[in-house]
Amino acid sequence: MNQIPASIQSFIRTWLFFEVIVWIYALAFTRFDQIRWINEFHLPIWDLVFRFFTSLAEVFLPLFFAVFLFFKQRKWVLPYLGSYLLSTLITQALKHFVFAGSLRPFAYFRNESYDWYTVPGVFINEFNSMPSGHTAAAWFMFFWMALAARTARWGIFLACLASGVALSRIYLFQHFPIDTAVGAIIGVLSSAPVYYLTIFKKSANESIPSA
Repeated sequence: MNQIPASIQSFIRTWLFFEVIVWIYALAFTRFDQIRWINEFHLPIWDLVFRFFTSLAEVFLPLFFAVFLFFKQRKWVLPYLGSYLLSTLITQALKHFVFAGSLRPFAYFRNESYDWYTVPGVFINEFNSMPSGHTAAAWFMFFWMALAARTARWGIFLACLASGVALSRIYLFQHFPIDTAVGAIIGVLSSAPVYYLTIFKKSANESIPSA
């Protein structure tokens, strides 16, 4: 019987755990406290770590993985790129049409008399906060990496990397927690149905012996 890989199962479970934690955090505290408590824990080493995490979701790595799939698992390339396109279109449509007026932390707290820390060398955006595009890209990409990895441990590890990207967007003063929660939903829901319809079901149908 064809089964969903253990890596995808563990990835999805870790994603659900991430969503529960972030939504509880976002609903339990004010936006000011949500950002302040993370902003207070700045250190030079964390600046480097979270700049690295954010870079994982930028264009180079998703495209590099597409090249990897082309050579290692060519039949996955089109579903992967389709998920990438779907994730990007949903994210940008929400940013520019549905939540066009949403302010990022720098602009939202502009009138607050609080000394916010910003990481040196990082350009701080002010608008189009909802949802987090980096977070959506991370969860989309690491879903497909988990599919390629196959093992449950890799699924958890890759979901943790995606969570790290989400946290980096808050640490770098670019997004609110709820922006990352929605971004993660977009990333996973742009990938899981595409995988199920184009790879899992096709594989399941091929494994059924003909009469």
